[in-house]
Amino acid sequence: MLDLLPKGGVVAEVGVAFGGFSTEIIDRLNKSAAKAVQSEAFKRLGTNEGLVMVAAPPDALDRYFAGEEERWRKVIQDAAIKIE
Repeated sequence: MLDLLPKGGVVAEVGVAFGGFSTEIIDRLNKSAAKAVQSEAFKRLGTNEGLVMVAAPPDALDRYFAGEEERWRKVIQDAAIKIE
């Protein structure tokens, strides 16, 4: 599966946060990830592990996380959940 991704280190291996990459690099990584997610190997992995793989641009992921943060913040506040 990893042979579908561009050659080079994984983000964690090279120790660079996404904020340190140019838009061109982010676009290239996104296109490579989208291609990988559509591969038969990833489809099998998703089926075997019960995962749903979604290929979307980085700004869609940002919107998703912002929405999830807002949703769970409300749940925590409404239930008066506190850190012990």
